[in-house]
Amino acid sequence: MHELIGLPLLQALSAASLVVSLWIYVLLDGTDLGAGMLCALQRDEASRHKINLSLLPIWDGNETWLVLAVGSLFGLFPLAYAIILSALYVPVFTLVLALVVRGMAIEYRHYAPRLFDTLLVTGSLLATLAQGVIAGSLIQTIPNDGQQFTGTGWEWLSPFPLFCALSLVAVYCLMGEGWLIWRGTGELLHRARRATPWLAAIALLLMVGVLFWSMHLQETWRLHLHNPRIWLPFAGAVLAGGALMWFSLKRGYHFLPLAGILVLVSSGFGALVFTLFPWIVPASISIPQAAAPPETQRFLLVSFALLAPVTLLYNTWGFRLFSGKIR
Repeated sequence: MHELIGLPLLQALSAASLVVSLWIYVLLDGTDLGAGMLCALQRDEASRHKINLSLLPIWDGNETWLVLAVGSLFGLFPLAYAIILSALYVPVFTLVLALVVRGMAIEYRHYAPRLFDTLLVTGSLLATLAQGVIAGSLIQTIPNDGQQFTGTGWEWLSPFPLFCALSLVAVYCLMGEGWLIWRGTGELLHRARRATPWLAAIALLLMVGVLFWSMHLQETWRLHLHNPRIWLPFAGAVLAGGALMWFSLKRGYHFLPLAGILVLVSSGFGALVFTLFPWIVPASISIPQAAAPPETQRFLLVSFALLAPVTLLYNTWGFRLFSGKIR
């Protein structure tokens, strides 16, 4: 049987489809959520209106990647889906409701700007906190007996997941500042340029804290993060992304600061994935243990191969059609 990264080919492709969906979702919708949270810092209505206009054409397409990721987890790794959802009912449903509120706030802002600006900030913040708690709970590990969740359902309400949630707020806000540099004008653009270096330093410090804290949660995580084949490439990517962001800010470029920030975020995401590999319910259930039957994997992988390019083309078309500064 053919293998890829130490796994049977079907299982490796299944895991890759899940990781790719989550990665694209984090880059696209994470930027949206960051811009939504930054609405809270805008003193004038015109700046909040510009942020809303920049998100209006693209937020729904960005969320499609979350649907693909959840569908991949449900269909390709049903055991992991059952255990993770059982452990994280509260943050998962908070995430769903917050995304609904965020979408409603963007679409209906013209009816009541003050009310829906508040809902945009609230929905974006709650969705980000929920995602951080979910990620932190997975790193912290979810109690189970190999077949079902065995905890209380409140394990997520502990220091490490909450610290991850705070860190993700800083990361998404940094991505949002990059978005505002690219799409903003006037005072909105100038404030974003001034805030980005400071916010980048805070976000990087918090993410380093997450990595160091992770090493004390599981011996496996410590061994992975001490492996030069894992940390060295990602450390290089962090330096490259940071240098690109700093250089482009100094030279006054508009899109390149966001590109550098996305390289930084991708590096952190990649480091997390390789730290947790090969576990899908860390650190008790591996990818082979949770994988669906081969027939199911083949069917869903063909579906993913058809849907993912269409979704990516739609995203690209949307960004291309509505590119340029919001004035």
